[in-house]
Amino acid sequence: VKYLNAYTGAALLRCRRDSQRLLCSALPLVRLLESRGQRYPCALRTLHLGGTIRSCQKFLIKYNRRQLLTLLQNCTNEEERRAIQQSVLSCSLTEEPSLSGEEEGDDDDD
Repeated sequence: VKYLNAYTGAALLRCRRDSQRLLCSALPLVRLLESRGQRYPCALRTLHLGGTIRSCQKFLIKYNRRQLLTLLQNCTNEEERRAIQQSVLSCSLTEEPSLSGEEEGDDDDD
């Protein structure tokens, strides 16, 4: 697990390229997660397959922005609307210098 957001329920999993089909077919079969003796029901599904972590981060930003815009359309009061608009405006990916050339040449962004 490279990224987990408890608020949105999104997780970014990393695996070897030759294992991705096995992971994608196993995820829908997971029904419970267990931690510290407690069981949590869940439903896992694949939203995106990417070649690099950066392309997956870009997808998550676009996906979360679309979800926020959907919420914005269903707002019931002005306070909710302002909070969601601020969240939409804060969705971005900041550029950090790469320590290795591992993720250079990412062409599967769009």
